[in-house]
Amino acid sequence: MSICPPDALFSVRFGGGTWHQFAPLQAGSPHPVLFALSCHTDELGGLPRGALQDQVFAGEANIATLTETLPPSVQAWLAAHPAHVERVPTVRLALHAPPDSWQQHLCTSLRARAGRLRSRLAGWYAEIGFVEGRASPVKALPSPPSGSLLLEQLPGFHHQDTFSLRLQGTTNATASALMADVLEGFLQSRPAGVTQLMRLRNALVRPLRLRTSPLGCPVSSLLSTDDGPLFAGRYPVLSQRIDADGQRAQVILGADDRHLAFRSCVGVQITDTGVEITLGTRVRCANVFGRAYMAAISGVHHAYIAPAMLRTAVEGAVQRHAPLSLAQGLFA
Repeated sequence: MSICPPDALFSVRFGGGTWHQFAPLQAGSPHPVLFALSCHTDELGGLPRGALQDQVFAGEANIATLTETLPPSVQAWLAAHPAHVERVPTVRLALHAPPDSWQQHLCTSLRARAGRLRSRLAGWYAEIGFVEGRASPVKALPSPPSGSLLLEQLPGFHHQDTFSLRLQGTTNATASALMADVLEGFLQSRPAGVTQLMRLRNALVRPLRLRTSPLGCPVSSLLSTDDGPLFAGRYPVLSQRIDADGQRAQVILGADDRHLAFRSCVGVQITDTGVEITLGTRVRCANVFGRAYMAAISGVHHAYIAPAMLRTAVEGAVQRHAPLSLAQGLFA
């Protein structure tokens, strides 16, 4: 955001027919005004008890009713002194008017180019500003849950982790239906940071003739074109298990490479109080390079890649299965 003088600010009232604008004091100034909207989540903040508060509780409030205009006493004075109103400097704003100056044409062109550049660089720098932290709903488990198919995979493994995410609420969906949505989430809802890391990883290992994939390794085999079993007739898996009561479903994903083999288990367990979704991974190194590779990436895999992939995949599934919701809390 560019630095603007303090007199370059306007605010907007929606739906109320009132617009306020503070423009640069110097007439004909080419400096653009700063358009700012203030958003908040607590519509009861500062409201006294009364009709307006009752309107908020009833869910009938809108931006216009919650926006304060001039006090009634000021409005009454202005209405009683129309001659003074004519002497008040006023700027009328029309948002839909086409740009009519070379400065605005230049600003539009530069901002369009800057916007495209910022979108390309967005994944490479951290967000700025004040962000309310929330504890991640994804939890690391010390070992795979009882009955997990992962316990049968890769004896003599060198690396293992399991992450769990719990959903609150009830659902009429079966575990297999939820599993299909989670697997689709891995394909469609990819964390931007993981995508950037995979691009870097692919560029580094391609000369070594290792497997490459745009998906993170825990679920990269979902893009496999090899013949084999399919879950829900669409998603390639190495094995699967669905309990007879429909309350638990599991699939095994994975692949073998020159330096290591990995197996990942995605599990969905429906309980009386919610749904637990797990993502566990085992890795068995094939050589010294495999061990060095795991030593280099295990930290970021455990701290970011696997939790982020599980969270974003499940968020997409939650939207299709209300009233399920992520269980999470604020940082202390």
